[in-house]
Amino acid sequence: MLTIPATFFEEENRNNFYISAVVKRAWANELELFSEILEVADKHNIQVWLDYGSLLGAVRHGGFIPWDDDLDISVMRKDFIPLLKYLQEELPPYRSVESIYTMQNYIRPKAVVLNRKSLDIGNDPEARKITDINFNFPCRAWVDIFPMDYIPKDTEQLVEIKTIYSLAYGLASEMEVFIETGTFEDYLSQLEKYSGIKIKRDENIRHSLWIFCDSISGKTKKHEANGVLCYQDLALLGPSKHRPLSAFKDTILVPFEMITAPVPIGYDEILTLTYGNRYLTPQKGTSAHLYPFFKDHEKLILSHSRIGQLGDIF
Repeated sequence: MLTIPATFFEEENRNNFYISAVVKRAWANELELFSEILEVADKHNIQVWLDYGSLLGAVRHGGFIPWDDDLDISVMRKDFIPLLKYLQEELPPYRSVESIYTMQNYIRPKAVVLNRKSLDIGNDPEARKITDINFNFPCRAWVDIFPMDYIPKDTEQLVEIKTIYSLAYGLASEMEVFIETGTFEDYLSQLEKYSGIKIKRDENIRHSLWIFCDSISGKTKKHEANGVLCYQDLALLGPSKHRPLSAFKDTILVPFEMITAPVPIGYDEILTLTYGNRYLTPQKGTSAHLYPFFKDHEKLILSHSRIGQLGDIF
């Protein structure tokens, strides 16, 4: 288990931003998960690295961005499914590894590793034991794992893959909207026509679409590529955000809170491409999700017990 000094859990101000003791407990859970993931990855010679906001936090702050509360890592596609398998087998049994390869109803291309399978709502002694292990944190905290794939250097191939992937991604992520508007079957038929692949119509069709997305993501080989990207970003942002292959020749270790963490050797190119050439200048309030992430969890706990276990978010 990761050794976290008691002083880490104290509330503080970083960059003139208040960080509560409860956020520190959430951070501690993510650091513990990250440490466990690194141990499993190292054991099986799988290279993972900090990415997105966590990469920015490592380089700019030496840890978490003060106004962010999640942890993002990436891994190349060839290691993605093996890593999930090893994590399922080797992490403590109260952890949860969630992905389209481990759950039928999972609806995102990335995977998540969670500190616990469910919230501690205050009525289960076993859940309380896990809360104690998790630094007295009754909520679910997680580490996002993004699969990275190669982007083809051939322009025609890139346009074809982007068209097919974006259509499949849209159908999978917004399936209810397409069904409600009566356009789902038309677009699904177009997808089959473009790809030459038939998709089974059954209760698992959304899952089939996500698996289809992953099959498209992994089509390009390294020798055919000039960049690396999570294909979700290809669908949402376009190919201009792809990272150069040279940025991933190796990883280096940098400080991240009280641990050292791997980052791509070309982190400056990646961060400049993602956040602009002024990425070292902090911009507050740029988290991409509700902050703190556990706010809804605490409301659910309160609805069951009427006395929150965290106490500082209302």
